[in-house]
Amino acid sequence: MAFKPLAAPMGMAGGMGGGAMPGMNASPVDIKVTWVLPESWQVKDSANAMRIGSFAASDPSLANTGEADPNAVDVSVVQLAGDAGGLKANIARWMGQVGIKATAEEMDGLIKTASHFKTGTGQDGMYVDLTEKLSGDMTQSKTIFGAVVQTHEYTVFVKGMGETAKVIAQKKRIMAFCQSLRIEGPKP
Repeated sequence: MAFKPLAAPMGMAGGMGGGAMPGMNASPVDIKVTWVLPESWQVKDSANAMRIGSFAASDPSLANTGEADPNAVDVSVVQLAGDAGGLKANIARWMGQVGIKATAEEMDGLIKTASHFKTGTGQDGMYVDLTEKLSGDMTQSKTIFGAVVQTHEYTVFVKGMGETAKVIAQKKRIMAFCQSLRIEGPKP
């Protein structure tokens, strides 16, 4: 799969969409986040000022046709200072966005069994795959596959959200994108 490098602006506050939660530190964090963009993904404008990156993850078969993929997966990159309100609170918010409810035990299980990865600059990251948590009924047609990279100084989120089959088709590209992240800083 071919990738093209793309840099994100430095020092912008990021989030996961939908506004800041109580206790979430939305102040800018002095880090620089860059990545390698999969070839079939298109950079898109975002009305959400919290995003430092916004992409339409299209079907690779449409990459050179000039056609827009109306069902492209929405992929966002965001950064926040500190723990961004906490890992469980953010995963619970993602779950709410696709209609999933989880008990405290289910949330602990999701976090405990999550796959981990290293970014291009060596930070530990955790994948968040909500696909297996869907009920399978007709009320849940969308899912989220993403990742969280968290240190004491900052949290970086990558979230791919869209129709379940489209997200599953983009999963390997999202994983490669997360592994390509280069997070530099904070600056002294």
